[in-house]
Amino acid sequence: MCFNKKLTLLTLEYPTGRGEPKVTDSAEVWADISEPGTVTKFQGLAAGYDISLTAVMWRREYKNYTHAKYQGVRYKISATGAAANQLHIKLSLTRG
Repeated sequence: MCFNKKLTLLTLEYPTGRGEPKVTDSAEVWADISEPGTVTKFQGLAAGYDISLTAVMWRREYKNYTHAKYQGVRYKISATGAAANQLHIKLSLTRG
């Protein structure tokens, strides 16, 4: 597995009422980012999510972040799970 793309992980805090969310924590990590596979795509649709991308990264670098930013676009982290072994984590990213 080759972690060759930069991904910015964000924790956003939404204000009461209206307004832009505030970034409370962020980290820039290397990840393997790809289109979701068929199984991941349909599992996401069954759960009510339209998975746009999947990102695999080192598990120790993930700390319950809520959003990710890749190529200037912000994604919501809709699901996390083990990938291949316990050293990696797979993030399912949803647009919007």
